[in-house]
Amino acid sequence: MKKFILGFLLALLPLAAYFLGKKKANQTTIKDTGVLEQTLKNVSKLIVTEGHYSDIITYKDAKEIYLSWLKAEKKAVVLVNAKATVAYDLSQLKFDVDHKNKVLLIKNIPKAELEIYPKLEYYDIQSDFLNDFTIKDYTKISNLVDTRLRKKIKKSTLLTNAQNRLLSELYTLLNKEGFHYKVEFHSDESNMYKEALFLNKEY
Repeated sequence: MKKFILGFLLALLPLAAYFLGKKKANQTTIKDTGVLEQTLKNVSKLIVTEGHYSDIITYKDAKEIYLSWLKAEKKAVVLVNAKATVAYDLSQLKFDVDHKNKVLLIKNIPKAELEIYPKLEYYDIQSDFLNDFTIKDYTKISNLVDTRLRKKIKKSTLLTNAQNRLLSELYTLLNKEGFHYKVEFHSDESNMYKEALFLNKEY
């Protein structure tokens, strides 16, 4: 009888080990998911690319005086050097984690945030005492510079390449953190997976 009980217990050991191992694996998966999500939240806004632009504009303004018989003019030449950055708010990122295949599946990418940091240098400032430069003029020039730069940036590849840069940076980030996950983007509109070319790149 003792041999029977001992044999029965020995037979149960592999089964018990299987269930304990499975429970432990599930607990590890939950932990990994939480750490991965916390990692992305800690990054918050991620700047994926930046560009540098230069421009020269001539600002002119004329003020009519005394029934349009006289005009007081002012003008300035402005040299513009600007840095533009494209960032994503990762707190708005929607994703799933495939632990089995080690894939971070991006379901929704937040809108890219474009920030422009211009540096303005003024040359050849000319004004009349009846139409002098004021804060309003500098505000107008700043708005003009912003509009011109945004038009120039839209024609460049800065914004069009931002999404691929986001996937690349996420892949690099996860590998540095030791996750070693691939990054894929799933578009709900096309219902197809788009995997960036850099996923097989060695770092």
